[in-house]
Amino acid sequence: MKFDIYRFDSVTSTNSLLKEGDYPIGAVAFAKSQTHGRGRGGKSFISPPSGLYMSAVVGFGSVLEKLFIPIKIAVLVSDVLSKYVTCEIKWPNDILTEGKKLCGILCESYNNKVVFGIGINVNTKPHYFAENNLPYATSLFAATSVLYDIDDIFNQILRALTNHQSQADIINRYKEKCLMLGKEITVKQGDNIYNALAVDITANGELVVLADGQQKIINSGEVSVRSYTIKGKYDV
Repeated sequence: MKFDIYRFDSVTSTNSLLKEGDYPIGAVAFAKSQTHGRGRGGKSFISPPSGLYMSAVVGFGSVLEKLFIPIKIAVLVSDVLSKYVTCEIKWPNDILTEGKKLCGILCESYNNKVVFGIGINVNTKPHYFAENNLPYATSLFAATSVLYDIDDIFNQILRALTNHQSQADIINRYKEKCLMLGKEITVKQGDNIYNALAVDITANGELVVLADGQQKIINSGEVSVRSYTIKGKYDV
């Protein structure tokens, strides 16, 4: 895919910019900061000038293909960030290092297209997270004490997005990186909250869990890890 890149000093949100402007497939917004960055579930994503904030518009051919987009983006972005730190993925698409959030990804549908936003804490200083009550957030700088070229990381991500990789290969790599498999988790879907064991990822990126002796497939909702004591693979 060929991308058309639009660069901004500051925007409210790169996702909102592309959606509200009804930008075509292939459009990429890249901003130095966001004033109203957004995450999954309507949560805010604090976006100081020390980070990388980008969104891109892509098409999809089916509902299952649309569901797979956040899984694919999480793997491709984590591949880039893994050059600098050890990365894990929290289903569906948060990227963590040392147990703290390094990158958030937000996918939204509009007019038969999907816009996905990527927010990476690159050169944010550790004191910034403390001052803004973000104890579970980190940055590349906080993890390594090295300052990084944000444009270089942006270009690496663009190259990764244009490389063709099979869905099966993406899923296999996702399973290797997913921190939830084999662990007890809490699932929240609307008002329904229950505990389960995360056991697998489907070919389309859905989370397979065991709850009350029954297998369930999760394709939406919030999940959090309850325990790190259960290890190994489970047959489902």
